[in-house]
Amino acid sequence: MINLAVSGVTLNHWTKLINDFGFPVLAVFGLAYFTWFIWSWVTKEINPTLSDVGSSLGKLKRKVEMLDNDLIRLNIKLKVVLQDKKKIDELKRLLELKGKDK
Repeated sequence: MINLAVSGVTLNHWTKLINDFGFPVLAVFGLAYFTWFIWSWVTKEINPTLSDVGSSLGKLKRKVEMLDNDLIRLNIKLKVVLQDKKKIDELKRLLELKGKDK
């Protein structure tokens, strides 16, 4: 006779339970315990962590939006500087041409 212990209970105990109630009934209880265990783990461990991550994500989103607005403003300023540079170069060219004509 083999005396294997599963969770502190002998193998004969488990075989007697399967013979008395049937495997499907014990499987349902086992899956119900597994479901309860996962649900309690998620509600105690995962949900608080997710709420913390959600608030951090909101802060990060606001900072990214601020950086995006800064990039838009810098892009507009760069366009203005490039337009002014074109105008200055054109004025320099015109002054050079006017100086050569004299």
